[in-house]
Amino acid sequence: MKLVGPVCISFALLFGLVGCSSNRVDETPAEAKTIETGSAPPKQITKLAPVAPVAPVAPVNKESSEVKKTAPVATPDSLVKATPMIATVLPKPVPTIKPSSTKPLSPTAISSQGTVTTATADLQAVLISLQPGSIARYKIGEQFAQLPTPITAVGETSGINGKVYFDPSGNISASDASIIVIDVDSLKSDENKRDNWVRRNGGIGSEIVINLTKVSGHTWPLPDFGKMEVIIEGDMTISDVAKPVTWKGILDIAGSDITGSISTIITWDQFSLSKPRLPFIISVDDEIMLELEVIATKE
Repeated sequence: MKLVGPVCISFALLFGLVGCSSNRVDETPAEAKTIETGSAPPKQITKLAPVAPVAPVAPVNKESSEVKKTAPVATPDSLVKATPMIATVLPKPVPTIKPSSTKPLSPTAISSQGTVTTATADLQAVLISLQPGSIARYKIGEQFAQLPTPITAVGETSGINGKVYFDPSGNISASDASIIVIDVDSLKSDENKRDNWVRRNGGIGSEIVINLTKVSGHTWPLPDFGKMEVIIEGDMTISDVAKPVTWKGILDIAGSDITGSISTIITWDQFSLSKPRLPFIISVDDEIMLELEVIATKE
């Protein structure tokens, strides 16, 4: 009696499982449905877990389907032999420069001292003419018998005329004579006896002629305004004796007017001149200062 209960229960369970499985859709694979038959009692069949549905396969890209070649593994030798990458630098484009209009350069003024200035007009010849009011003067140191100290005798004349020609380069013209003439007969000092001696016995003659050959220290072209320290060279003739003489001075230019003074020093012996010999004169200096007080115009 004790065995009947359990056996009955086992058969009941077996037939219940068979009945349930006949009512459901058979999802078990064909291999799982095969039940061994024979004399042996049927074995209990374990239900398999349902298979999960397969996810839809994504479309395959042609490019991805291609087999990608794997880059070779770099070895120490390949690293050494690797060709370095050279960056090519493209040249910067050269900016196009727009040509500007070319203006003619102004003439350049060059002085004898090396000063460079810009001229506003074309270089051309210039004529300087002495005007009335110009004065030629001499100064001589003398010792009078009745005076304890020396004096300076001064004689002058307004009888002076002359012209100075500059070529376009600023030099004394070689084609035109630049000459200054001084009238000796009109020389006058504060002592008539001295003046008579100079004219009759001094051997100075009736005129002094200065032939200019070179001027330096000036800018060229001549400025419209300003002062210039000039050096004037030339040959001076006194009583047929010609000697080179250098004059120095300062000239002031104001428009077309030129004023100033230049001077030089000569000796009596240089031009074979005789010193005055008068009772009231004890001694006379060996040097004579000559001065030209200039009033001129430029053209």
